Amino acid sequence: MQRVLVEAVMATDIGSLRIMTTHLEYYSQQQREIQIGAIRNLHRDACSMSQRKFLKEEQGGTFEVSPRPAEALLCGDFNFPATAREHAKILAPFDDNSTPGFHDAWPVIHPGTPHAPTVGIHSVDFVDQPECFDFVFITEGLVSRLSNIGIDAETEASDHQPVWIEFK
Repeated sequence: MQRVLVEAVMATDIGSLRIMTTHLEYYSQQQREIQIGAIRNLHRDACSMSQRKFLKEEQGGTFEVSPRPAEALLCGDFNFPATAREHAKILAPFDDNSTPGFHDAWPVIHPGTPHAPTVGIHSVDFVDQPECFDFVFITEGLVSRLSNIGIDAETEASDHQPVWIEFK
């Protein structure tokens, strides 16, 4: 199955924010790690572009370039648990000083508490027990703005439970 990442820049009460959502490969850890590498490269590129001054020709008209802020939120179905090495790869620091790393939003609000399960709460045939496969990762500048994160455990609209966050 083809997998994608969708990126949108939103004007929010806390400033411009790059929001990315994805659904990583389920069956192949190797493929997930390649996808994580691509996500990290995309994030690095966007952070680099956030410092760029746009040319006059890039402002207005058909070829207008939209700014991509460094502050970002990455969410979705990652198809691995919080203990997986793929999780650590997302959180790994970048090798430059200009790319803000990602933080898992759950332990920011719930330190020392395991992630709430997002899959297997309701009957599914692909996990033996409830597990967390759905995460929200935020950049450093958003950590102090995060005020809450939770799971909607009631809905059965999907085989995964939605994760929600709030910023102050």
